[in-house]
Formats: sequence, C-alpha cells, structure tokens
Amino acid sequence: MDIRELIEENIDIIKTLRKKLSNNAELSFKEYKTQGIILDFLKDLDVDTKVMASTGVTATLNSGETCIAVRADMDALPVNCVSHVCGHDYHMAIVLGTALILKKLGFHKAVKFIFQPAEETEGGAAPMIKEGVLENPKVEYMIGFHVWPNVKVGTIEVASGPSMASVDSFKVNFMGKGGHAATPHLCINPIYPAMEFIQSMNIKSRIENNPLDSHVITFSSIQCGNAPNIIAEECKVLGTIRTFNNELRDKLHEDMVKNSNLCAEKYGCKVELKYDVQYPPLVSDELLTNKFIRVTKALIGEERVLPLEKTFAAEDFAFFAEKVPSVHFRLGIEDKHKGIHPLHSPYFDASEETILNGIYIITNFILSMEY
Repeated sequence: MDIRELIEENIDIIKTLRKKLSNNAELSFKEYKTQGIILDFLKDLDVDTKVMASTGVTATLNSGETCIAVRADMDALPVNCVSHVCGHDYHMAIVLGTALILKKLGFHKAVKFIFQPAEETEGGAAPMIKEGVLENPKVEYMIGFHVWPNVKVGTIEVASGPSMASVDSFKVNFMGKGGHAATPHLCINPIYPAMEFIQSMNIKSRIENNPLDSHVITFSSIQCGNAPNIIAEECKVLGTIRTFNNELRDKLHEDMVKNSNLCAEKYGCKVELKYDVQYPPLVSDELLTNKFIRVTKALIGEERVLPLEKTFAAEDFAFFAEKVPSVHFRLGIEDKHKGIHPLHSPYFDASEETILNGIYIITNFILSMEY
C-alpha cells in the first residue's frame, strides 16, 4: 500500500490521540498522565518501552545493534492554565503515528522513539542521555523537529549547521556599603559598577568579536534599592547570553567574569557572579541534513523544502545533536485560519493537516536510511 494512503487510513486515530494529549497537558517533569497515554498506545503496538528521567519514555521497534531515533518533547506551558501552546502535543502525536505506520509496514530495522520531558525548563535531554537513552541499541542518527507558525502547512524549513542558539543565564551581585543618599561619600554605591559593567560588556562584545558571529547579551533586570533617599547595599544584574558558537560562548563567559571583577574593584565593591550554563547551540549534521533535504524534496517537491533562518531561541534537542549526527527541521502549520500566532502565545493553534505531513516525511526518511 502507498505510505500516504496508509497514513490517511489511520489519521483519525492519531488526531484523536493528539486531542487526548492536549486535554491532559502537564508541566515539566510532571508529565505522568502524558506518560501513561504514550505507554498505553505503545503497549497496543507491542513495542518495547522503558521509563526514563522520571516522566520520559523510550520505545524501541524491532531489535538490532544500531538504530535511528526520533524525538518528541512532552511538556506544556503555564499558559491558559496549562496548555500545549508550543505544539508538543503535535510532536508526540507525529512520533507515535510514525511508530504506528512503521509497525503496519512491517519495517524490520530498529527504530527508537524518545519522548523527552521538560524541554521548556531545565531540559530532559541531558538526564535521558545520562541514563543511557542513546545505547542498547546504539543510536547512530537522530531526527528532531518542531511545528513552526507562519510556515505554510505542507512545507518545511531545514538547513545544516546551527539553527537555534545556546542559552546561558547570569546573575551578578555587586555589594557595596549602604547609607543615606545625602552622604554618598560615606557609602559605596553598588549601582555604579553595575551600570559600568552593563555598558562595558555591551561595548566589548561588539568590538572584540567577529560581527558575522552572531550573539546576544541581554541585560533583563537591574535591582538596586527601593527608595530615593537610601543607597542600597547590593545591586543585582540579571540577563542571558545566546550564541551559535561554543568558542564564542566560552569567551563571553570569561569576559563576564573578568569585567565584573574589574568594575567591582574600580568602585571598591565586592562581586559575586552566578552563571548558569544551560543549552548548547542546536547544530544539524551536514551530511545527514543534506540527505534529508534530497529525500524530502523528492517526496514533497523542491518548492516545499525551504531554508531556515536561525533564531536565538533555544532547544534542548541540542544535547542529542552534540552526541549523535542529527537533523532538526521545522514543520509548517499555517493554513488560512490557523498557525499564525507565535509559539507560547495563548492563541497558538495549528492545522491538523500537519500531523499527516510530519508522519509522511519522517517515515519516508527512516525508510531511506542505511544503518
């Protein structure tokens, strides 16, 4: 049977499953009902499953020493109470639908389906890797994807190299000596090193780094006192750093350490820097991505496989892509009525037609792979 016809025969099952996942949306590392829905569906397919990272699931179709893996994220957001306004219900439904179709096709090679918790917060990819999700069978290649607003349904965006940024956050606490605003000479005002630190980091990052090597340093908060006649003891600066290059990422971290100390010393303050290293940049493997592009163009038409623009948003699929040659693509969800609102918006929605398209593209690519 033609693969598209087989998907169409079973699409109502997957659409119903997507709605069930949507109606049971849960926050990061609380995806227990979601986990149960996934496990029940895979049990009916007679696919081996394993619980990982508390609320995550890995399932393997067929046996073998090596496999290809497909990943879906599971968690929802605290928007509209709790809801899947980032499309993770679509991701899970598409991956489960891919498992269903491969099973019905009698596909004989090993395929691993990874359902990962907590993509929206601290990330579930790293814990799953630590627990061995990429072993037994060994994952040789990985496929990741994200539904994408304002990309027409039936089309995708994909490119090799970095597509999403690293993300690190920081909190710099300058500590001085508080007192009365009428006697600043008797105080050590921590707001001045904080102000100079922000300005100097912005200047240094522009003049010392290749302007073609994109990065963002965002100072999102400065917290210092709450009265006009009091000099505060402390001034806290919060923000985030995002890059597409790990070498630049490390350099900006080092610059922040050095510069915060220099600014504090200049004004006679002490300083503490808390730097939270979070997600690496998401980089798609060149050889695998080029093969994915060739296969998918032949499948859906060259005009429907578009290049993508990089975004400074982050995605913890990046941890998988660091370990295994991977491809990550964006799946169009826009029709005349849906898919026009941004991810995380309370008005986010998507065309259900994207479910069939996602299963069709991923299934065909898996069938094309040699491993």
